[in-house]
Amino acid sequence: MSRRARSPDNARAERFFGTLKCDFFEGRDLAGVPFDEFSRLIGEYIEWYRDDKLKKDQGWKTIREYRGERGYAA
Repeated sequence: MSRRARSPDNARAERFFGTLKCDFFEGRDLAGVPFDEFSRLIGEYIEWYRDDKLKKDQGWKTIREYRGERGYAA
């Protein structure tokens, strides 16, 4: 995830995983959930995070909208 001496890379990853922990894991009992089902649920969360979750620091836009306006790949 990160290159040597690239702390901004780590900060972004830490922020995502912290958000994942709060949004996805808290309040869920995933004990006994098969790996395939768990993998599907994580995939759905990542799609929601990228395509539907509004980000305040990006002007209340989704990641896809924000990056698209700037000509970046989403």
